[in-house]
Amino acid sequence: METKSLIIKNYPKIVQEFARENFDLKVLSAALLAILFVMSGLIVYFVKRGPEVIALDATGAIAKLELKITDAQIASAIEEYLSYRYKWTPDTVAFQMKKAEVFIDPSLIPSFQKAMVDVQKFVKEKKVNQRVYPSDVKVDLKLMKVTVLADRITEFDSLSAATKLKVVFDFSSGERTSLNPWGIYIRKETEGEIR
Repeated sequence: METKSLIIKNYPKIVQEFARENFDLKVLSAALLAILFVMSGLIVYFVKRGPEVIALDATGAIAKLELKITDAQIASAIEEYLSYRYKWTPDTVAFQMKKAEVFIDPSLIPSFQKAMVDVQKFVKEKKVNQRVYPSDVKVDLKLMKVTVLADRITEFDSLSAATKLKVVFDFSSGERTSLNPWGIYIRKETEGEIR
């Protein structure tokens, strides 16, 4: 028995048009997917890059960027740190300590976290509230130290106690970030009360 194969050289015109349209749709879909990946990559890049801030002076000209850190900037950074490290309630103490970490020298953050575990435990167990109001901030750029005198108000068991607080900070300057725009990092903190 002899077998014969049928060879059809031309598909019907309607099938050829359908195949062509199908191919065009595949190419268009692939092109749109490629554009989608490129655009997603650009979005991620621009989000991580952050906004570019251009400072203007009073006349509208571009202000000159001053990289030197002043006493006022250091005092402002330390006061911001105090507002996180020493002002808390039992509900906010963990969150406040996490925000205070931004001002700690990056190499010392594990030590800071370890030291704050006992503080957080005590505050939550005894339901302690604390507020601190700095009254005097002295910056010594030669020794890279800041001395802060403050009024500390501590409340627990319906009792309030007001004490004078003295804190001496050894600091260094480093990278300015969006969370720490001053670039001031605390290397050592020595706390004591004034009697």
